[in-house]
Amino acid sequence: MKENVVAFIVARLSSSRLPKKQLKKIGSKRLIDWTIENVKKSKLIDKIVIATTDGKDNEKLIDVARKHSIDIFLYGGDINDVVGRLTKAADKYKADIPILISGDCPLIYPESLDKLIEKAIEDKDVDYMEFCKKKDKPAIHEGMSVYRKKCWELSDKISDKPNLREHQFPVVGMHPELFKIDCVEDNEIFYKFKHRLSVDTLADLKFMNTLYDELNKEGKEFNLKNVILLLEKKSEIMNINRDVHQMKIGEKAKKALFATNSEDNLELFFDLAYGLTKKGIGVRFFSENSNIKKIIKEKGFGVVEKIDEQRFDLKISDA
Repeated sequence: MKENVVAFIVARLSSSRLPKKQLKKIGSKRLIDWTIENVKKSKLIDKIVIATTDGKDNEKLIDVARKHSIDIFLYGGDINDVVGRLTKAADKYKADIPILISGDCPLIYPESLDKLIEKAIEDKDVDYMEFCKKKDKPAIHEGMSVYRKKCWELSDKISDKPNLREHQFPVVGMHPELFKIDCVEDNEIFYKFKHRLSVDTLADLKFMNTLYDELNKEGKEFNLKNVILLLEKKSEIMNINRDVHQMKIGEKAKKALFATNSEDNLELFFDLAYGLTKKGIGVRFFSENSNIKKIIKEKGFGVVEKIDEQRFDLKISDA
């Protein structure tokens, strides 16, 4: 009997460093459009599902799913419980081989993804499939992992701390004695260098748009192979987001708030905020001036609509 292969695209629109990042534009399309369209090119995936949380913030993802004619799973549990969300989704869709796709990775390469899936189909004992290193070099790929449902179910049972549940199954790598992990080698081009391909900050978004613009000038498709060839010629592009801090498991998120009703120092504030997000700090702005709020949103930063001075509660608007 053919096994059911389901890709779950993990997405939430409440990112602290880049609010609604999945809806930000990279060239002619939104980030999540690129992700979905690349996953759709897989020859081995039976169904694609956006896995998100059941809240007003994520209602726009319902429209995204409808546009692409794919499913959406709205998890009603703890919004930070990624492990629980995905395990429940895999159960609902009866996924024998669940694929985890990060909704902030626009350069998923479908042919490489199918190599992982094919290996998992061949070896029914494998729990988790990844890319092998070549001469101690990791593959450049980000945002795609192939598992078996039993791996997610066991991970759900043993992930007993919040920091283990808010990330994408870290216990698998922490307990190799409990899981069978295998790997496949990819084509040589994907081992030329390692650079971040996820979009968490405005610097990452600028990096992706620079790649898109450069490839578009050459009449080339925005895909991972062409990106690698471009970066071999123009390695200076990597400086745009080379110093972005990758948040680690257990690392507590930090936040900063800028408040202003004057346009005089806005550019200075934007420069400071841009740098802070690269260091792992979520930045929000507060202003009572409607024109300033418009400018802030156009820059891509989150806007706090109200500050409760007693509790310092922050209500974030669309950005």
